Amino acid sequence: MNNKEKFRGLCQEVLPLINGIAEAVKRNGYEAMASLTIDGDDYFAFSIHGSDWKMGKVNGGPVNMCYEFKEEIQLQDQRQEKMSYNKASENLVEISLVYASLQAGHEKLNDIDSIAWKQKFVDWANEFENQWQEGKDSDYLEDIEKFARHKILEYAGLEG
Repeated sequence: MNNKEKFRGLCQEVLPLINGIAEAVKRNGYEAMASLTIDGDDYFAFSIHGSDWKMGKVNGGPVNMCYEFKEEIQLQDQRQEKMSYNKASENLVEISLVYASLQAGHEKLNDIDSIAWKQKFVDWANEFENQWQEGKDSDYLEDIEKFARHKILEYAGLEG
């Protein structure tokens, strides 16, 4: 028997079984793709796409149903989080702009390590966001500029 005819015979034999599996999957409320992998009597794996449950048999052992736990891992050099534009990031930008404008007139600002400044900027951005309240007499840009100027000069010992 040639390969084409041999495969046609297998298709005709397994098609009703495949249809039965597809009907069982739908009857049990699954709309996703199902996968079945087999290797003789010693191995099979059955799963539904999007489900963490699997069924399988390995090396002639018992048939097991198992739950697959997943946890994302990242290499150390991969970024853990991406910044998004929000009030805290807007505050951070505004504080950085105030710092840049103060640098020319205050050389002492350059004596402080940039890593220290970065951490302070983040702390101050969060602090400002937590304490600032919008009102009829408040202006966000003026308020954050005053806040940042005071914090920067105070931290550098230029304001008491």
